[in-house]
Amino acid sequence: MHPAIDQLSKLPIGEQLEIVQDLWDNIASTRESMPIQEWHREIVQARLAGTVNEESGLTREEVWKQVDQKRGS
Repeated sequence: MHPAIDQLSKLPIGEQLEIVQDLWDNIASTRESMPIQEWHREIVQARLAGTVNEESGLTREEVWKQVDQKRGS
């Protein structure tokens, strides 16, 4: 565990949450890209491949329309 965590954990929860939000904001504003592991890419590709049945010729919008109809929306 990072030594700063010991000090931060002594702060009230509200202050800890503010620090977490500040960290996320800082990370989001950084132009540095995060390395993506190959197995993450493989999972994303597998999930994307399964989102639309290309054989049916349906667009994503048509698929979601069918889903909404089945839900009664």
